[in-house]
Amino acid sequence: DKAMLITEQDGRVRIAVLEGRELMEHYVTRVGARSMVGNVYLGRVQNVLPGMEAAFVDIGRGRNAVLYAGEVAFDEEVEESDRRIEQALKPGQSVLVQVTKDPLGGKGARLTAQISLPGRFLVYVPEGGVYGISRRLPDAERRRLRDVLKKIRPSEVGVIVRTAAEAATEEDLAADLDRLKKTWDSIKRKSRRAKAPATI
Repeated sequence: DKAMLITEQDGRVRIAVLEGRELMEHYVTRVGARSMVGNVYLGRVQNVLPGMEAAFVDIGRGRNAVLYAGEVAFDEEVEESDRRIEQALKPGQSVLVQVTKDPLGGKGARLTAQISLPGRFLVYVPEGGVYGISRRLPDAERRRLRDVLKKIRPSEVGVIVRTAAEAATEEDLAADLDRLKKTWDSIKRKSRRAKAPATI
């Protein structure tokens, strides 16, 4: 059994995640602190560590954030066995990234270059052609949503249908997709004009 315990004291919120009686995760944050998870930044690569398969990226938020090789958007032509972080990133290079994990203790934020934008019914993955449908939905609903997705999804982008899409109409999904596409277009425009590091 998993349990989450939350307590607030002296301006700090403490969260413990337990499995049975074993502590699995522990978080401490200040009251009013804001999470960076999901934020998109135009970062500047500070250094690349091939041995760690990681790069440290300045996103303009204090300590450098870390981008691991598995989160880098490699060119599709590059074979998986040949993918090395030093081939994709160089110090001084600007890179569009999204925070996947807040800074914790002495560690900087965790990043991904595989950006995804969540909407009400869909998650928009602008640089990926894959798509998926929540497994929590009944089979008949998954089939219906798959048919809708075939009609509305542009072939060059990835789309994941969320559980909240149950009973959503084609118009609902198309409107969500259109809003997310406009958000991505705005992010791209801002990133072209900005100088790294910058919040996008």
